[in-house]
Amino acid sequence: MLCTSTLSPMSKWAEGRVLSKKCWSLLGKNKYFLWFPVLGLVLSLIPIVIFGIAAIGLLANDSEVLAIIVAAIGLVFVNYSFTLSGAALVSAADAELAGKDVSVGYGFGKAFGKLMPLFAWSLIRAAVGALFAAMRDNGSGAAGIAGNIFAALGAAAWSIVTFFVTPYIMFHDSNALAAIKESAKLVKEKWGTQVTGGIRIGVSVLLIIIPSVLLIVFGVILFVGDGAAVVLGAGLFSLGAVLLIIGLLIGSTLQSIFSVALYRFATDAGDTSPFTAEELQGVLHVKA
Repeated sequence: MLCTSTLSPMSKWAEGRVLSKKCWSLLGKNKYFLWFPVLGLVLSLIPIVIFGIAAIGLLANDSEVLAIIVAAIGLVFVNYSFTLSGAALVSAADAELAGKDVSVGYGFGKAFGKLMPLFAWSLIRAAVGALFAAMRDNGSGAAGIAGNIFAALGAAAWSIVTFFVTPYIMFHDSNALAAIKESAKLVKEKWGTQVTGGIRIGVSVLLIIIPSVLLIVFGVILFVGDGAAVVLGAGLFSLGAVLLIIGLLIGSTLQSIFSVALYRFATDAGDTSPFTAEELQGVLHVKA
């Protein structure tokens, strides 16, 4: 959900819970949606292996600069893998909301028809993400604090103005730059300019992510011990890692489902059930 600090924490939680519940309802009726992020994860393993091996080989030969370049290229293709699977899910979710009965193949077929604009979007998203990361890693002191604050505000604003980029690419003949412009324009026209916040769909996924992180932490603590503690630590770490991946995959699925419903509402593209117009209009809250 997108919201501002004008809402109380309880109101934010209540709204997030209602919207998350409805996203879960759609996911329950279309369980095949979960295959999209899973296949995105599988696709991402290809560049991880190829570019990872190449980067390790370059490091072994003391070619650190080339290794960094190769690793960066690999990360771009990892990002591209998830961009493709996310776009495929958006297409399938839109078709389901329109009353059609589609499949995983339908979604990826649509995504493969937009390979170049989606690749450009993944490049832009990776570059902006790297820029914000560099701002956060700006050392200590006043400059470091200012960098962290600016990066956090910039990332929040970026998440809002680009929320509809993937739907625009998939449903229009738009390149990545045009889709960014149209996404920002749509947010401005529908909700105005005085908005802030970030995506908070999938609040219930925290019930998976938080325990998984705790399992990983305890697993690491036990793993540095000896004897049976090492085995137990490895087990807890592995279990936590699996649960974390599951939580993140479910979270990304819920967010994609909601982005389609919100896009259909904002562009008057058709049915948005089970979400009501009031719920979707209230997703972005204008500053007082």
